Amino acid sequence: MAKAPTPLSAYQELQGAFAADIKNVANQRFLGEVFTASCKYLSHLKTTELRSLIPNKEYFGFTDGKKVSRAVNKRLFLNEPSEWDRFCRGFTAKKAPELDVESITRIIYSVAMSFFCYIDLTKVGDQKTPGTFFEYLIGHLFAWRLEVNPKVRLPVLNLDMEATLPTDFVFDLGENRPKFHVPVKTSTRERVIQVWAHQRVLDGVYGTGRFLGTPVILGETKTDRLKREVIEICLPDQWRIYQLHIAQLKRVYYLDVPVTYEKLNEVFPPLSVKPFGQFFLEADTLPR
Repeated sequence: MAKAPTPLSAYQELQGAFAADIKNVANQRFLGEVFTASCKYLSHLKTTELRSLIPNKEYFGFTDGKKVSRAVNKRLFLNEPSEWDRFCRGFTAKKAPELDVESITRIIYSVAMSFFCYIDLTKVGDQKTPGTFFEYLIGHLFAWRLEVNPKVRLPVLNLDMEATLPTDFVFDLGENRPKFHVPVKTSTRERVIQVWAHQRVLDGVYGTGRFLGTPVILGETKTDRLKREVIEICLPDQWRIYQLHIAQLKRVYYLDVPVTYEKLNEVFPPLSVKPFGQFFLEADTLPR
């Protein structure tokens, strides 16, 4: 009998599949195996309640001895690997899914967070592996939904030399259609200006409106491990300035939508902050 994959062995298989063809459904099998193995590991652990200083949100952490994982949103987390299969079936052939925005967001949040917590408790100071896994997860979901593989470098107009611009994921839907510019980050903090700056470069080189800025971010929580307190670090005033004076983002998608940023939907300049599940329902109409 074949040995069940560990989260890391499944992750390594995912790396190979992702490198070969980002949009290929084979990636879903390995993502599902990462989720299943991570849930199996976490199911044997205890949890500890964390004191949430965020209105209307509750968080907990998984514990292994003295180690405590990052904060997990209690409402969003599902320790149910079968939910991933349900999500994939629901979007086969791009038919109207039975899942609503919240259910989709919860499933994708759980896939990411289960693996993140596994890494938190089995490795020391490893931020790269969770970040790369999140890029694989979101990159594949965008490519699968849009039916096109992304580019990560774009040619730049230059009179004196040929040059290319390194980019986040860019999904080109074809001639005379906008392209999706998709930065993928586990959190932003003060680095978020990079998202707007990159969008400004694309607008300057190719023309405003050719690239739809649609960053996907996990969340903005920070945990004080001594006090066991959870806060969200947000910069709403800076975001409004960037949106007004640097470039215009079409959407900002979150898996755990920060309370402060959700309020930006109601002020000027327009800045649409939505749960990531919304993307799957509006992907066909967003470029119009």
